[in-house]
Amino acid sequence: MDKKYLVLNIEPEYRSDLENLPWDTPLNEWNDKQVKFLEIRKGISKHTVRFIKTKDFSFAIKQTNPISAYFESETFTKLLQKGIHTLIPAGYIFYKKNLFEKNAEEKESLAFIVTILEAKSIPHSILFKWDFSDTSRKSIYKSAAELLANLHFNNIFWGDASLSNILIKFIKSKDDRGKSHTELKAFLSDSETIQFLKEISDQNIKTDVKRFYDSMTEISKEFPKDVKSKIEFDLSEDKKYFKQEYKNHFKLLNKIVEFENITGLEVQKHFFKITDQYSIDSILKQIEEHKWYLSEKSGSEINITFAANEWIEKIYKPIINEFNKLKIFDYFPNTNSVKLYTDIMAHKYYLSIEKGEDIGIYSAIRSYSEKHSDKEESLLSKFIEKLLKRLTKIVPPNYNL
Repeated sequence: MDKKYLVLNIEPEYRSDLENLPWDTPLNEWNDKQVKFLEIRKGISKHTVRFIKTKDFSFAIKQTNPISAYFESETFTKLLQKGIHTLIPAGYIFYKKNLFEKNAEEKESLAFIVTILEAKSIPHSILFKWDFSDTSRKSIYKSAAELLANLHFNNIFWGDASLSNILIKFIKSKDDRGKSHTELKAFLSDSETIQFLKEISDQNIKTDVKRFYDSMTEISKEFPKDVKSKIEFDLSEDKKYFKQEYKNHFKLLNKIVEFENITGLEVQKHFFKITDQYSIDSILKQIEEHKWYLSEKSGSEINITFAANEWIEKIYKPIINEFNKLKIFDYFPNTNSVKLYTDIMAHKYYLSIEKGEDIGIYSAIRSYSEKHSDKEESLLSKFIEKLLKRLTKIVPPNYNL
């Protein structure tokens, strides 16, 4: 390979692993004497894609054209900066004879984009082949709906929204007490058609959703009728589920921004993870009640950001501490203190709507515990009484929590 025809735009940490690969050869002609290939199942792609292992890293390499290679690499970087789950670019490579000559022919050039191979990430098509059950499909559709909502919320038009253009990854995270949780997330794996807009239009949104629906239709055709009949497969219901999850997540993102602008609090910092808008509504209502309480107490109007911070320190954190002291996980083993609190608040919100009045935290705790704990009634009653007694020491008299 004559390196004078080679243009390497590679992140420094990956350069030594990549610069001596056979970039003067089309990707489908690379052989195992030149490169160590990884045997990984891949999803549908209109481009040649190969997975390789170098001394220190694993990469996915896609052959494309120079403009697309540059654009995709830059786009992946911008998406990551906006907090979108996508591939991490290592860079792009051009190999072209007569590179700087006006009359150089396009067919004489080779272009590649290189991304870091995501650990524990799987194409949707492989997951579906393993398990096409209702639960499996909905998990994938939910993660894809959240990805699409995140894009649209950031005024990003996908242009080719499709199951074929995502990878599914199992992500581990730790909650407030260090307990590990695994969840499914969709990663955007092809950024060729991405557009960053000042404001995304309704038509853009409809186009992305329709194209994703089309991909759901296509994937459903790949499975035998007997498999689908056994699980009572209904494509129209799957599409409704996807659209509802998209709407729910989009509303949640708006609620979080609204909440943070009003209170000055960071949702992720204080509440670990909130998955529905009603928990946000309930917490904001509590902060507003706390603002009212402080204003009445001081005889003057209290700023809501001050009230929010005091509510965190004087009400919220002490309640979380009591949850921990009482070993609340013995009664609710599949949660953590922060999530339990927000779940109880959401439960309180729903019950209050049903009753047409605020039912209060004590009734909400009783109702939630009776509904969601599998402990026997006598043990649960003692636990609830002990918890409520402790909460009365935290919450001031005549305080509406």
